[in-house]
Amino acid sequence: MVNVIRSTAMWGYPGLVFERGADPAVFLDRFDIPSGTELEVDTFIPFTSLVQILEATAEELACPDFGLRLSGRQGLHIIGPVAVIVRSASTVLSGIEAVERFLYIHSPALTLAAQPRDDGGVEFIYEIVELGVPHIQAYELSMGIAAQIVRLLGGPSARLDAVSFPHPQQGTDAAYRDALGCAVYFERPRAGFELSAELAARRNENADPQTQRIATEYLEATYLPATATLADRVAELARRLLPTGQCTVEAIAGELAVHPRTLQRRLGDEGARCQDIIDRERRAQAARYLAEPDLHLSQIAGLLGYAEQSALNRSCRRWFGRTPRQCRSGALV
Repeated sequence: MVNVIRSTAMWGYPGLVFERGADPAVFLDRFDIPSGTELEVDTFIPFTSLVQILEATAEELACPDFGLRLSGRQGLHIIGPVAVIVRSASTVLSGIEAVERFLYIHSPALTLAAQPRDDGGVEFIYEIVELGVPHIQAYELSMGIAAQIVRLLGGPSARLDAVSFPHPQQGTDAAYRDALGCAVYFERPRAGFELSAELAARRNENADPQTQRIATEYLEATYLPATATLADRVAELARRLLPTGQCTVEAIAGELAVHPRTLQRRLGDEGARCQDIIDRERRAQAARYLAEPDLHLSQIAGLLGYAEQSALNRSCRRWFGRTPRQCRSGALV
């Protein structure tokens, strides 16, 4: 699976690097992250690029608490459409559970799992599943954002019970206190945070059940589940890109933040080919559109990404053994 992350995870990065006396473009160029990408809510970057740029920046700017500092410039909005569900949740716990359920939409490299405590509190285990790269700054950035989300849901005085990291302490005690506001433990078996029973049950003053229901239905209908294969994700992208006329292997690879050859290789591991998936999705969409009598054939051609109606004619003969007009007179298989 190709692990990417929503580019909003870079929100605030350029400004923080400038404040530390450096040029963010130097780091962005090194790790192939386009300048300004943090402002594009529907753009993704390779997850390894994110963790590598955070680690390099912290080391080269002699700023060991860089991830914590960056978390102060971010917040709930960086997780995109999931933020709507979290913000309208009925309690602090249900808001964090929404993050747990839909975190894969932000990045499939991240997981969050709840474990009840004996005293009624809840421990959330946070894991970065991307192998082969250091995660210290990414973990600290994530825990800083978690602390902000809890304050947003529970009120300005809301604080986590505790935060745990698998790595040694990086910054000063004051840096962790300012960003997290709770007890912090290092060199633990896993990363995560804990909520007291009282805070978990605390009502969210901005709760909006109707908004939460609508947003949940939207995410369920729009995004594939976390268990989806790469071929499934390519098919979803193909459906979105077809009407743009830019549904190519290169465009899909770009959306997944990988090289086209890497995409083809990983699809090959699943026994699939990108061009075959595109053709299958185009065929399925053609069958659906041809069943709509109000759509002109020229419109259908455009919706399938064809510049000319003649291309639709050739494809229909290949798919169905008939012309588009003949297809409309009978059922398609």
